[in-house]
Amino acid sequence: MVVYIVGAGPGDLELVTLKAKRLIEKAEVLIYDKLVNHEILDWAPPDCKLIYMGKREEDSLPSQDTQRGINDLIREYGPSKRVVRLKGGDPFIFGRGGEEAQECAREGIPFEVVPGISSAFAVPAYAGIPASHRDFNSSFAVLTGHETEKEESKIDWAHLPETVVILMGVSNMMAIAKRLLSAGRLPSTPVAAIWKGTTSEQETQMSTLEKVAEKGVKFSPPVVFVVGQIASLHEELAWFESKLALARGKRVILTSAEGHQSDSQEMMESCGLNVVSMPLIEITPREFIVPDLKRFDALVFTSVEGVKRAGKVADLEGYDGAVFAIGPRTKRLLMDESNLNATIGERFNSEGLAEHITKNLGTGSKILALRSSAATGVLRDSLSKMFEVTEIPVYDIKPIPADVERIGDCNAIFVTSASSAKSLAKLDPETFEGKVVVSIGPETSRHLPFAHITAATSTIQGMIDAYLDSLWTGFH
Repeated sequence: MVVYIVGAGPGDLELVTLKAKRLIEKAEVLIYDKLVNHEILDWAPPDCKLIYMGKREEDSLPSQDTQRGINDLIREYGPSKRVVRLKGGDPFIFGRGGEEAQECAREGIPFEVVPGISSAFAVPAYAGIPASHRDFNSSFAVLTGHETEKEESKIDWAHLPETVVILMGVSNMMAIAKRLLSAGRLPSTPVAAIWKGTTSEQETQMSTLEKVAEKGVKFSPPVVFVVGQIASLHEELAWFESKLALARGKRVILTSAEGHQSDSQEMMESCGLNVVSMPLIEITPREFIVPDLKRFDALVFTSVEGVKRAGKVADLEGYDGAVFAIGPRTKRLLMDESNLNATIGERFNSEGLAEHITKNLGTGSKILALRSSAATGVLRDSLSKMFEVTEIPVYDIKPIPADVERIGDCNAIFVTSASSAKSLAKLDPETFEGKVVVSIGPETSRHLPFAHITAATSTIQGMIDAYLDSLWTGFH
């Protein structure tokens, strides 16, 4: 078999290469680091063994012990399994991917390297700082902050190029700044510290070498530093943070089921949105009986609530057939609560789920769908053409009237389900004039008779991205 040493990019899910995605979708063993965007893990097949081997400053194992553990896993699984070793950024830029490739070579294990978009240039680019610009530099260097811990550093501090990019340097940045000053850099040299680059939480702090040498920086990892006059372009070209800034302080209504808003609200608030919860549906339990699961070739779950309700009645953990989930959150809950590794489609809605099931299940298979009594017929109608489908309602949905006064002074409304959309559709369309209405997906959009935008990915992050794009391009 082959070990694939793969770069996962700097954080933005859309900055992962097509080749990386294809290999992850076929992986039998996936070994991943802490800085890998966890949504990427949802691409792995249901029977893929996921192994976390993170290493950051707060982790207890020394880095050399962590690396030995990774090498042990390569030796264990490499000869017989399709292994994807997934590393943040690019695996050959301070990712120790070269050492892991050497381990494969020594053991006679075939390997391939899939480059990733490195945070060394991607994160500065998202901060509006080009790695090169003819008015500022003719070259740049990328350093690891860990190098300053060594008494005999390999870095020739006096002969570095005009621009220096530093990765993994938070804990040693004061020492790095002092070394650069001792080597002749001007105290006024600009320093950009970019935190959580390429994500919706990105923030850049501008400073100077002198100030960093005295006080360090306020951020915790992950941070990318850019030292040099070129860093000053951040003030002029900060396109991504300008986009994020448009959303900060905006009053946004989150429609969701009562008691189910916390995770979504936290994610939205991390982007600077002022989130007001307005439940439009109430989930109520109902009596139901789950038949013998062994009679079915596949289980289908279309919501987190469905997983919770079914898990209280049936022993899901003992099920050994195929399991399908509508999206990442439902998939994760199935694993966390019932140790079931579900698969999801490319689109996190009924159409996408139906397509995924059709491609991965034999004609005539028996399917048990555990879902809401108010679920639309889109999934059932699509699947019934090829499969024997049994639907069991595991909970009911009761509509809650929308608070028109609360909507009045909001900037945007996030509509997270078809049931919520139906409640909003009862209001006067003029209620929504001048507001951005964001739908989580096509199924929800069908019930919104007024102007709205639809998230490209049916997740809360997809809705946030759609809202940011609408502010940036001028939806109204």
